[in-house]
This record gives sequence, structure tokens and C-alpha cells, in this order.
Amino acid sequence: MREFLFLLFIVSPVSGKPQKDPRGPNIIDETADFGTPEHDNRVHTELTELVSTPHPRLPNNQTGPEIARLIGSDYFNGSVLPCDNETAPGQWMVYCSGRLLQAVMAVKLYPDSKTFVDQPMKVNRTGESIMEHFEKRFPKPIEEISKKEVAEFVDEFFDKEGNELDVCELPDWKPITEKLAQIKDDTYLAFAQRLHFIWIQLCRQMKPEVKEDPSRFSLIYVPYQFILPGGRFREFYYWDAYWIVKGLIASELYSTARMMILNFAHIIETYGFIPNGGRVYYLRRSQPPFFAPMVYEYYLATQDTQLVMDMIPVIEKEYIFWSQRRSVNITLETQEFNETVRMFQYHTEADTPRPESFREDVLSAEPFTTKSKKRSFFKDIGSAAESGWDFSSRWFKDHKNLTTIETTNIVPVDLNAFLCYNMNIMQFFYQLAGNPLKHMEWSSRLANFRQDFTKVFYVPVRKGWYDYNLRTGSHNTDFFPSNAAPLFAQCYDPLNSQLAVDVYNQMENSGAFSMSGGIPTSMHKETNQQWDYPNGWSPLNHMIIEGLRKSLNPTLQQKAFVLAQKWLETNMQTFNVSNAMWEKYNVQEPQGKLATGGEYEVQAGFGWTNGAALDLIMTYSDRLEYKGPLLEGLVGTPPPHKSSSSSSSSSSSSTSESSSTVIPSSTTGSSSKLLAIITVTIFYFLF
Repeated sequence: MREFLFLLFIVSPVSGKPQKDPRGPNIIDETADFGTPEHDNRVHTELTELVSTPHPRLPNNQTGPEIARLIGSDYFNGSVLPCDNETAPGQWMVYCSGRLLQAVMAVKLYPDSKTFVDQPMKVNRTGESIMEHFEKRFPKPIEEISKKEVAEFVDEFFDKEGNELDVCELPDWKPITEKLAQIKDDTYLAFAQRLHFIWIQLCRQMKPEVKEDPSRFSLIYVPYQFILPGGRFREFYYWDAYWIVKGLIASELYSTARMMILNFAHIIETYGFIPNGGRVYYLRRSQPPFFAPMVYEYYLATQDTQLVMDMIPVIEKEYIFWSQRRSVNITLETQEFNETVRMFQYHTEADTPRPESFREDVLSAEPFTTKSKKRSFFKDIGSAAESGWDFSSRWFKDHKNLTTIETTNIVPVDLNAFLCYNMNIMQFFYQLAGNPLKHMEWSSRLANFRQDFTKVFYVPVRKGWYDYNLRTGSHNTDFFPSNAAPLFAQCYDPLNSQLAVDVYNQMENSGAFSMSGGIPTSMHKETNQQWDYPNGWSPLNHMIIEGLRKSLNPTLQQKAFVLAQKWLETNMQTFNVSNAMWEKYNVQEPQGKLATGGEYEVQAGFGWTNGAALDLIMTYSDRLEYKGPLLEGLVGTPPPHKSSSSSSSSSSSSTSESSSTVIPSSTTGSSSKLLAIITVTIFYFLF
């Protein structure tokens, strides 16, 4: 009851789409269907139409016999599958290979290729029996199977996607927290309150049948509830979770953050690493290694040393995965001698089309005429997806076209900085655990790695760190936010503050800080890739801001604050228009215009955007001050100013509507904030 009253309080002044509290009676809309796939799809469509420009034509819009024949070609025999009989014994023949998967993609049964591979098999069905039925019913070539036939078959043997999860209650959610109450600015307080509410919307837990009959599902079971990204992403994702955990900590949802960490520990113990996301078709690729940083952030917030002790062997187990399966030798040639060092890279073993983007990958690979070239292309595509940057000119040989992708030739600066951060965290954890031998082991590993890291990635003439290309033996010195990852991970000597200044200056000279809406993902235009200009992403903006904030240089710390303000205003202004947080933003035209590019429409939700924004608001809660136009979607419409006559009142009202309105005075705002907090607190404790 108390949560319901608070939600009514914070939702009532909002002019956006109605929401439903998953834990209580409907607040506004009696027909709301919150927490269902229908709701997620409907809200995404509505909000995209509200604020987005039309999506460019994607390559998978083609249909016909020739396309079906291409999709139906043999991509599986002799290849390494995304999942197989060892990793997903009851599911691989349906979700990671096979003629059924090809038929669904050939007829373009769904607008989003991911839809089918997220659909559970019906009760009392198995992957083997479904494939037997399919082969018996459709012995003819893929191109001769009609869309109607495929639709009827899928409807007979599969349930709807998204129904494997239940909406859940956050056990530690409170309407007002001490941190929220400390936010100085009224507009930022209102925004933070709305973000705090979104966690309720994104909470999910596995239905019992996922644990009891896992072979029916592509979903990977985890024992505890979690926060998902939102939109089409109906499962947990790896590197998203770091910023989600940061946001949960900002919301004082420590128990929920702990459950997410325990879920990932369960996954590492089961598979030896954390896959890209919570589906079996992700079991050949990971994502940037942020498990150790999650544990570290949780420890800083809670001082829970027991969790640290429990997680140390789990972190080591994941580190072994990266060391044994994602590392490469690099020979550095100098005038005196050649030196070989070992670095990390994204490099999936799978060399077939990604199941969740099967159609897109096959059509993108059409220019390649040999099976070996197609397999290399699929491996590079999957490896780019492992990086989280799927896709970007960063991975392209010509910096323009997807067909020139060469991810497996690139040794990325950010991945190595993240693992450098892992080493630093581990030496600290062992010191905390009182284990001097292991502390010295990891301290030595860190010191040696930092030296090698500098040798491989630092380019003196360009005063920064850059991706290294194994094919050319050279660096890509174009701007990407990943160049600042060593600042975030502190994979350098922090006392060398000039180094951080140099890196900042290089980024500024590239024009990356000149956008009104935040930092773009690259300065490469017209690639139509989502990890390129003009799109800005929360994790990358947050990483650069944090990297500058962590430096010992006061000027860079102030630059971090300015960049944080810029990014948060983009988030707030777009939220004001759409009543949603988004996966990515157009930083060139940020006020209500969403990002485009890539294989799917921009998604609403959105876990890591929510988390990064909350963390930044809390970091600068005593300094942030919003001075822009009134955001009515956040704080409502102020009453008209009193005047001496009706005509002057009318004139004042007209002027107010036609011009940008500033926030009320700080005195009025402080009073309203105090009244809001008191009101909500009284209701919370009364009911």
C-alpha cells in the first residue's frame, strides 16, 4: 500500500504514457498489461513512433526463393556452433543450428530474428522430437516451404517469447532513500525519483519450469531475480549489469545488486565464464569482463567482506577463461631485440551466423564466395558482438563497410584495460583477505601487465592509447571512447597526471566533446552502424566521465562534471518527451531525437542508461543545477503568475506558452521538495 501511494505521487504529474505497478492495483490504465511481451512490444512501438525518425532500410527486408535458398545453404557441417550437444544438449538443434531455424529466417516469420530463438518449446516437447516432426513434414528444400506453413508449425510446437519470466518485487525498494533526499536540485531530484521507479518495471525472475525443465528453453536459468535491460532484451546481459549494479547501489538496492552478483557467480561456476547474455545461443561468446568491478563496487557500498571472500575464487575462474581462451601473443620489434608479450582480444570460437541475427548475418555475408571466407566473416561478426560494440567502424578495415570487418585481427585497448582493472581489484581483495602471497602474486602480475600494456597500446606521437592491429602491425589512432578506458581502469600511473591531460586533449581535438548531447561513439559518419556517430551510449559516456573524475588533475575533474551535466540533460530532455529511458541517444540533436543504425530499432527501458544516470546524479548531487527550459514531463506545469488584470494574466499565460520557461525559484523549489519528502515519508510509514 505504501509503495502504491508513493508511485501515485510521482506518476500523477507526468504527461507521458501510463504505467502499472507490477506489485499492486493498476494506477491509471485498467487495460494495462505491464510485464508481458505484448506490453513491452506495444510501449516500444508507441515511444519509437513518438520521438524517433524512421529507421533506415535494413538488409533483411528481402524475401523470395533466392534469399531462401541462400539462407538454407549449409552453414553448420564442419563448423563451430554457437551452442552444441556439450553446452546445450537439449536445445542446440533448435536454437543454434538446423533447418527449422533456417526456415523461420528464410520466410522472415518475425520482423526481429531474435523473436524465434527466444520462444520456449511447448510442454512435453523436446528439441529432438520437434526436429523429427519438422523433417517428416517438410522433406522439401527450404525455399519451397511457405511462410504460412512455418507459422503453423511454430505455433504448434512453441510458446510465445518472454513468458518464461515473471515480474518480481524488489525486496529492498523504498520510495524515498537517504541518497535521493540529498539531491540538491529539484529537477534532478524529480528525474532521479522516476529512474528509481523504473527498477520496479525492469525486475524479473525465472518461472519454476525454467529450472525444472531447462531443455525446453533457450533462456539460461539463474536462481535469483535480476534487472534486465528492457525492450527486445528479455534476459540478463553481462556488461550491461555493471552499470545496472551502479544504479542499484545509487538507489540503495543493495540486496538486489547482491542477487545479480550471485547470479553471475552461478553462471561462472556452471560454464566457466559469463556469456554475452542469458540465452544458450550466447554460449560461445562473452562480453567485456566486469564481474570483478561489480563485486568491488558492491564492497565499496556495503563493506561486505564475506561476499568478497566468496567471490575471489569465482573471479579467478573467469580470469582463467580470458587467459586461456581469449589471449594472443604479440611480438614487439625494437632496435635492440624482439619481445613477445601476451594480451587479450575478443575472439569467439563460433563461425556460423548468430542465431539471434541469423538472417542478417547470412545476407551480410552474401558478397563472400567461399565457405572459408564466410566462416571468417561470421567469426569476426561474433567477436565484435562479444566486444559489446556490434557494430562499429572500429572493427572495419576500411572504417566504412561491415563486409571489411576484421575483429579477430584487432587487439582492443579497452578489453585489456578492463582486465588490468580486474588484476588491480584482485590484488586488493587478497590484501583484504589477509593472504600476502596471493596479494604479491596479483600485484606482480598487475605491475608487469601495466608495462606490457604501455608497450603495446601507447603511441607517443599521438599521446594516447589505441587499438593495435595484428595484420598491419600498427595502431588505429582515430577517436573512439575506448581510447579512454585506461583512465577509467587506471591502467597507468595515476601520479602521471599529464598523461591523462594528453589523452583528454587528443579526444577534444578530434571534436568528440563538441556535441551538444554528449560524447559520440566515433567520428565516423554515414556507416549506419549503431556504435558510430552520431550515437552516444551511457557506458561509454560514463567511462570517460569517471576516467577524468578519477584523475588527480583538478581541471580534468571539472571537465568530467561538465560532460556529466551534458549527458544527463540529454537523458532528461528525452525522458521529458518520451517518458522513457533509451538504449542510446543521438548526441548531435539530443532533444527528443533517438539514435538509429544497426540491426534493430532503438530500445526503451533501459537498464544501463538508468544506472549510469543515477550514479552520475548521486556523484554530483551537491553540484548539479538544471537551468534549462521547464521539463513538464518531470516536474509538471507551474501555476500561472498572478497579474493585476485579466488581460495581463492572459498575456502572461500566452507568453509563458510560447517561450522557454525556467524552473521556479530555489526558495519555492526547496519548499516543494521538502513538502514532497515529508508527504511521502508520512504515507510510507502510515500504511
